[in-house]
Amino acid sequence: MKLKGFILAAVFLSLAAAVQVRAQFDITGAVNGRVVSANGGAIRRATVTITNLNTLESQTRVTNDFGYFRFANLPLLGLYLVTVESKRYTFTFSTHLVEFTSLEHNFTFTADD
Repeated sequence: MKLKGFILAAVFLSLAAAVQVRAQFDITGAVNGRVVSANGGAIRRATVTITNLNTLESQTRVTNDFGYFRFANLPLLGLYLVTVESKRYTFTFSTHLVEFTSLEHNFTFTADD
C-alpha cells in the first residue's frame, strides 16, 4: 500500500513539473515600434519583417497611418532580426537585432533625409 502511494506521488510530481516547464515556454513577448521620416513624421505603409534567427520563421506587418507596427505572441527563446522597407524612403539603419531581456521591446526606425 505504501508503494502504491509513493508511485502515485511520484507520478503527480512528474506531471506537475512537466506542466511547470511547459508554462515557462508559453511565455511570449512583443516587439513594437514606429517608422518615421527624418523630421519625425509618420511613415505609413512601410513593410516591417521580423525573423526568428533560430527557426527562420518570419512575419510581416505594414505600418498604420501613424507609422506604428506590432508583433505579439513571440516565443522568448530566440534571437530576432527586424527589418524595415519603404518604397519612398531609405534607411541607413534598416535592421534591429532583438534578444528578449524583457517581455516587450520598443524602438523606432528613422528614415534618411
